[in-house]
Amino acid sequence: MAEQVLPQALYLSNMRKAVKIRERTPEDIFKPTNGIIHHFKTMHRYTLEMFRTCQFCPQFREIIHKALIDRNIQATLESQKKLNWCREVRKLVALKTNGDGNCLMHATSQYMWGVQDTDLVLRKALFSTLKETDTRNFKFRWQLESLKSQEFVETGLCYDTRNWNDEWDNLIKMASTDTPMARSGLQYNSLEEIHIFVLCNILRRPIIVISDKMLRSLESGSNFAPLKVGGIYLPLHWPAQECYRYPIVLGYDSHHFVPLVTLKDSGPEI
Repeated sequence: MAEQVLPQALYLSNMRKAVKIRERTPEDIFKPTNGIIHHFKTMHRYTLEMFRTCQFCPQFREIIHKALIDRNIQATLESQKKLNWCREVRKLVALKTNGDGNCLMHATSQYMWGVQDTDLVLRKALFSTLKETDTRNFKFRWQLESLKSQEFVETGLCYDTRNWNDEWDNLIKMASTDTPMARSGLQYNSLEEIHIFVLCNILRRPIIVISDKMLRSLESGSNFAPLKVGGIYLPLHWPAQECYRYPIVLGYDSHHFVPLVTLKDSGPEI
């Protein structure tokens, strides 16, 4: 009975608050007219913390965790010793996010505000930044990282200016909210590492992505290819004093992003 009554997403537990947050976030975006990257003024400084559950009986606590936590990704990252391997720091839990192709933005939005990017505020901010601001530095960093990839190093692939421009235009289109031909049958195109880097600059806040280093088969577990999405993304296009230094922490597994938030009642175990 309790499972039927409980909200199946964190924001559903307080809809009035969720609506206020969704109304406020688009108003907080500042879009300079001088080519400077679009960015949030104050809303990027918030961080979600999972409410205390230790006061509940084990059975009810289990129901809450089942409703809110993505246990598959949680178990995968923990079994790989990527998550919660150190008992001297607070435990992180993976919250569920929609798998519609916009999970990077859903996860980031949940980490800061407890609501998913339902109104596409973050995705629209990403797309408008790529379309309307000076992105030459972003493009240059993306080219440098691409040249280090397995595709270029092992095959001797060589791009001319037109190839680079076509690839960059495709990356911009991937961020659009108007994607009738999204890949894999999803509502939106999945995003890549360069999009995470641009996003952390829009937020003026570091993003840490915890993931496996290899893309693996869901059936056999065998390795497919190196996975580069994991790592620390820094807002290098901003002076340090203008950034919020507390990082956003995301988990990534099976082409899906989730927010990794702290539990209020999970102090150090040592």
